[in-house]
Amino acid sequence: MLRRVYLLFPGRKFAERAVVDLTGMGVARRHIHTIARQDVDIEGLPEASVRQRSDFAATLEQWFWDLNLLLFFAALLVLIVAAFSGSVGVTLAALLVMGLTYLAGRHFVRHLPHAHLDECRTAIRHGEILLLVDLPRERVAEVECSMRKRHPEVEVGGVGWTLDALQI
Repeated sequence: MLRRVYLLFPGRKFAERAVVDLTGMGVARRHIHTIARQDVDIEGLPEASVRQRSDFAATLEQWFWDLNLLLFFAALLVLIVAAFSGSVGVTLAALLVMGLTYLAGRHFVRHLPHAHLDECRTAIRHGEILLLVDLPRERVAEVECSMRKRHPEVEVGGVGWTLDALQI
């Protein structure tokens, strides 16, 4: 799993210079994705895929979160029925499922960054250019710091996550 850094630039020249700097820092061009309003010229910049432009990662995240909650409450219902019927094995199984879903949700909230494309849509509508930069977790701070130093015009829109294998 990679971290996705959202970098907003006020214009094409700034974004082009940032792409050059990012590739100079060892970020592969395939890990840089550009999103802009339709009338903004981004020719020559690495374009985002349809999944990246639609923020499929946010949709996937919501599905997993909803499924986790559904499993928790289904196990809670099973627990109540099993407790009243005296089924010790089913009661313990329901408690185990509830505990696992709780721990999965807790891990999700504490360890996965939650920035998404929706947080940058207003800036994009105003003509700014968004670069999505996919990095290993340990390089996020280094790249953010370097971008802020080299490009004072950059606005870091946050950090999210992505799965390179799914190209989202």
